[in-house]
Amino acid sequence: MEQYLSRRESGFRSWGDENFVMRRVYTSMNMFNSYHANLRPDEAGRNTGAIFNLEFNADGNVLVAATERKCVLVFDAITQKEIVKVPDAHTDSVNCIKFFDDRLFATGSDDFTVALWDLRNMREKLRVLHGHSNWVKNIEYSSKDKLLVSSGFDGSIFTWDIASHTEQGLISQRVFHASGLMRCRISPTGDKLVLCTSGGYIMIIHHLDLTTLHKDLSGFRPGIYRLMQLGDQYIPQAAKYDHVFSRRQKKNRVELVTDFPEHNDAEMIMALQIHPHCRCMLTRNVSCDEQSEWTCIHDINEEAPTADAEIEEEVLERKLKRRHPSSTSGRAATVSETAPATAPEGSVSQDGPPTRSTRRIARGGLQVFRYNPTAGRGGSAANARHLHERRESFIPDIWAAEVTVQERATRQNRGREANNQVSGYNFVYAISSGVLPLRQAAAASQRQATASLPSSEDTNPERSSTSSGGSIGVTTNGTTVRVDIGRRLVPFVAMAPELNSNDHSIMVNAKKLLYYASETNTKPGFIKEPGFSADGRIICSPYGNGVRLLGYSADCCDYPSYKTFEEVKQSPRQLVELARITEHQDVVLCAKFSPREPLLVTGCNSGEVTWYRPNL
Repeated sequence: MEQYLSRRESGFRSWGDENFVMRRVYTSMNMFNSYHANLRPDEAGRNTGAIFNLEFNADGNVLVAATERKCVLVFDAITQKEIVKVPDAHTDSVNCIKFFDDRLFATGSDDFTVALWDLRNMREKLRVLHGHSNWVKNIEYSSKDKLLVSSGFDGSIFTWDIASHTEQGLISQRVFHASGLMRCRISPTGDKLVLCTSGGYIMIIHHLDLTTLHKDLSGFRPGIYRLMQLGDQYIPQAAKYDHVFSRRQKKNRVELVTDFPEHNDAEMIMALQIHPHCRCMLTRNVSCDEQSEWTCIHDINEEAPTADAEIEEEVLERKLKRRHPSSTSGRAATVSETAPATAPEGSVSQDGPPTRSTRRIARGGLQVFRYNPTAGRGGSAANARHLHERRESFIPDIWAAEVTVQERATRQNRGREANNQVSGYNFVYAISSGVLPLRQAAAASQRQATASLPSSEDTNPERSSTSSGGSIGVTTNGTTVRVDIGRRLVPFVAMAPELNSNDHSIMVNAKKLLYYASETNTKPGFIKEPGFSADGRIICSPYGNGVRLLGYSADCCDYPSYKTFEEVKQSPRQLVELARITEHQDVVLCAKFSPREPLLVTGCNSGEVTWYRPNL
């Protein structure tokens, strides 16, 4: 250390010396203070429960904690003292916090709302924002567009103009929807939006423009596009959105990230952070059997153009023009949603009178046929004929079941209690992907082959399940889909014989994985939130009852240079453990570095907040 200071005083600087100093700083981190929230109950005797999230303001002098039992805690980061405690900040668990200036911040909750707060007056909320239909799990702020961005387990991303004040509240807009959405983050520069999902993929939106996002990606369903890639089968309704991946997409260009370490299937990507200098993104995922967790770092920037990429772009442009000759830009015509997924049962649609057991929805150009196995089977002969006509004209070839995270846990427990029966899976719908209908001969032979299976009139999953209760069989117009329950769902697409998938190209996602680390799986089901240090050198990752400090190399170097970066991209490397600190009595759920200094704070399941700093 003295040698480094002497060189610096003489005007000499060495990157090796800086790495040495930073390694000394981070490896000497020790606990110096702690706060036990549950030892300080409020006047009604209630404690705060687990610490779900931590957030500093931009100056690093205020820390806010989101807790399990509706409470918000505000700390002075200099003295580590609690300065404000709001016991009923929401009517359910508080999940996330986001500052959009030094004194104003927002909180998101399981009560489906976003609340705005001012540090100068924490006795009441500035405003409550309503719009989500499920738990709010993430809040971001775009300084470029001056918009607050929220996302939740309903799959929706909303923007809120916090400068607008109308009689109905703030001006808001739902700009995108993705099934299985877990987190969304906006890069520090405001030019990228990153989403992580429970479907095992990450979606990056480059050249972000929140004001036109809802138009540019109208109708695009990343889950269906990913299904086409996984099945390696061409789906016209998915492929018509190839243009959103093109480099000619000047705003809101999409890129999917799907590469993960060997032995890591990344079933659910629970947490997401972006490097403070926008060099990479940090995720934490859990495997499909919920037995292992992984921390991964992926490149967040666009791939450098190559000769092959230019050829692919030209082929894509010609393909888009053939599909849409009237379009001069080669962009596919998109259809916005004409009916929300939460539309009431029996609502009137353009294609006929309402029915109790079926509903047809236009979702961004995809025809959706939803059935309700618990609905009554009565009705007039006219309704029965109309239902038969609709089934004959509708060729479902993709079947999907969507449940929220909390419903998934409830249904799994219910399934175990009922000996793995699948009576709880009622939210199943079919999608017509646009594939050509089956030939009559092929359809007839398929109907003969499936004659022993339940008929299309019996859509009750309980009667069409196998004797062991391990699968669902549904037959409609000769198209049979069987979904295994109790293990990872494998997407299946019944393709038409006339359509040869070899005649069409399917885009392949670029390799983006750089670094990874296997984590302990303490307390499965809890989301653990990792983070970056202010300089981006270190990753603080919850690990059991403590936290690990991980680096790109053993010498605590900064983010790799271009030459090393290319080597790492060809062969991803393991993150190096520089320090491990275990000070909590329960599992750590979140870790956060100060944006101004090497000050680390962690929160655990028992409500303890612990502070760490270097001990040089």
